[in-house]
Amino acid sequence: MQVLQDALIAFVGIFVIVNPVGTVPLFLAMTANDDLLRRQATSRIAAITVLIVLVGAALLGQTILSFFGVGVPALRIAGGVILFLIGLDMLNVRTTRTKTTDEEVQQGVAKAEVGIIPLGCPMLAGPGSIATVMLMRSHIAHDVGGLSALLIACLLVALATWMILRLSLKAGPWLTPSVLGIISRLEGLLLCAIAAEMVVRGLNETMSIGVRIQPP
Repeated sequence: MQVLQDALIAFVGIFVIVNPVGTVPLFLAMTANDDLLRRQATSRIAAITVLIVLVGAALLGQTILSFFGVGVPALRIAGGVILFLIGLDMLNVRTTRTKTTDEEVQQGVAKAEVGIIPLGCPMLAGPGSIATVMLMRSHIAHDVGGLSALLIACLLVALATWMILRLSLKAGPWLTPSVLGIISRLEGLLLCAIAAEMVVRGLNETMSIGVRIQPP
């Protein structure tokens, strides 16, 4: 039961940052010249890419941090800043350049397969979601149960991403700028709050470490 609760909490946090709903307009634009089967395949490939990137961050995140000598408090602060910038862009209903650039979008349109790059990564599974998964690994995944919850959350995010992209092919006419704007602003507000909490927690941990290492 605890595993499912942790998985649900982790899912909400990761899902907001991956933001598949906000990626729908770019997905539809990049695949505008493809037939229905091709667009469905692209949505599936994008979801698989998201799953691979998130699971990789969950399994290898601590090893990477240890290799570069980066502490969890520093990652919290850096990740919080990135998420706050993404949240501000979502509040203003604009494509965040921390995930992708205009040049990457144009290159994606010209590529034969956009599901992997840039749609799957970095548009969906970008720096913010990778940092969040790595933080969750250090925060809740201390044992097999916690790691299982995190991996389940990554799987659920990938499934939700596939479903949203797949449904957008039929619901495109109803996804007006107003509807997408309301969803984006709500997600952006939540993401800014999460980012602020991460930065505050990281600063508190940094100050606590500084107090402990001071000579008596």
